[in-house]
Amino acid sequence: MTQQPHTPIQPFFANSIPKSGTHLLRPLIEGIPSIKHQAFIYPGLIHQLDEHRKILSSMPANHFANGHLHYSPQYALLFKQLKMKQIFLYRDPRDIVVSYAYFFMKFKGKPYERYFSENNMNVRSRCLALINGFNNSYAHRSNIKQFYERFMGWLSEENIHLVSYESLVHSAESQRNELKKILRFLDIEKRPMKLDEIAKKMQANVDPAKSPTFRKGQAGNWQQVFDEEMKAQFKAVAGDLLIQLGYEKNHDW
Repeated sequence: MTQQPHTPIQPFFANSIPKSGTHLLRPLIEGIPSIKHQAFIYPGLIHQLDEHRKILSSMPANHFANGHLHYSPQYALLFKQLKMKQIFLYRDPRDIVVSYAYFFMKFKGKPYERYFSENNMNVRSRCLALINGFNNSYAHRSNIKQFYERFMGWLSEENIHLVSYESLVHSAESQRNELKKILRFLDIEKRPMKLDEIAKKMQANVDPAKSPTFRKGQAGNWQQVFDEEMKAQFKAVAGDLLIQLGYEKNHDW
């Protein structure tokens, strides 16, 4: 049913794979009139289930939570029990690799920055490490496929609206069209003229300068970074993942 003025909006959850546009999606959602942010929760470990249940079940109308929740049958059941809708934001894993290669260097002295710095890694070397994973006495990182697959189960769950990062940054029109789909999915609005009006308010609420992790906000940046060896190593580790996600039709890219 289309939400009329003052009709309560059911609380919902905006999930995302890290480095997939979390700090873009949140202000877009907060641009919906009367919607307020409640909490950020992650990563969905089983011992956190009760804590997260309390947070999600106590959210009042017109509020949403967001986070990076790994998929598990227990968390999937939680959303079913709460009858809570979920928006799930994902991104080309090649661009996630590049984004992390820059992101981790901001945190001087932290394990990943230390690992990259002590090994004199440039952007290319850092990307290769993130593609293949690494492990030493103070820094451990799964390869990109293992990292991504922790979230993949959400893609086949019910009552979830999938949103690609690329659809939000391709163009203002593409973003607006995606926002209208979100509004319909959440049963906030279905009237065409009102959809467009609310979507524009959502877009106007975004200020990239306020994002603590915003760097370029581009899709396909991996093409400026990956050379043939990097492509080959990515295909070996996660080529099938790209096909599964629909980013490539085969391994010929």
